[in-house]
Amino acid sequence: MSKNIKNLGTVLFFGRKDCLYSKRVKNFLQKKSKKFYFIQSKKKGEKIRKKYFKLKYDYIFCFRSFYILKKNLLKKVNKEAINFHPGPPEYRGIGCVNYAIYENSKFYGCTSHLINEKIDSGKIINIKRFRINKKDGVHEVLLKTYKIMTKQAISVINQINKNPKNIKKWINNNKNTKWSKKIRKLKYLNRFYEIKKNISERDLINKIRATNTTKFKPYMYIHGKKVILE
Repeated sequence: MSKNIKNLGTVLFFGRKDCLYSKRVKNFLQKKSKKFYFIQSKKKGEKIRKKYFKLKYDYIFCFRSFYILKKNLLKKVNKEAINFHPGPPEYRGIGCVNYAIYENSKFYGCTSHLINEKIDSGKIINIKRFRINKKDGVHEVLLKTYKIMTKQAISVINQINKNPKNIKKWINNNKNTKWSKKIRKLKYLNRFYEIKKNISERDLINKIRATNTTKFKPYMYIHGKKVILE
């Protein structure tokens, strides 16, 4: 057996169901683990099965997962729990890409960080940024994000596999980079999708660019009726 193939130990991986990028990370991570457990995330509000709380893990990795890990699971980790967040530290929580586009941010990116009990607040491992094209909508920016985040995850996992001390080195390198104090929640994102009647033409175009996807659409209230804008 080649050296460094399976020395991460016991790993628990949270990935997104039917996600090509999660599958790529899963396949890579599985090769680096002695024991490997995979939980597919389907939707918000899911509960982790009790059997996973009975085990011990060397590492937990989260990639596009809806699960929010609590202390009762995090205390089962011998080394580190790491998340790959689809947004830079300026954008925490839900709807990061929507707000970044709406605010005409020139750059977007993804952040790898340690997981603690608070959402998107753990010590930062590294950040990968890219420029947002003025014509890019949500779909285009997310596609770039997931591609870069996949490479980021594989690189981080590979470097940890070679030397776990790399984590402390990365964290030290990013000790002056702070998360935004503002955290976006789902209820705020739902409100953000609403287009007000007195909106300017320029703001309307920008709001549509920041909210229109194949799955989600901006909306208006007309005579008390919610109208979805296609």
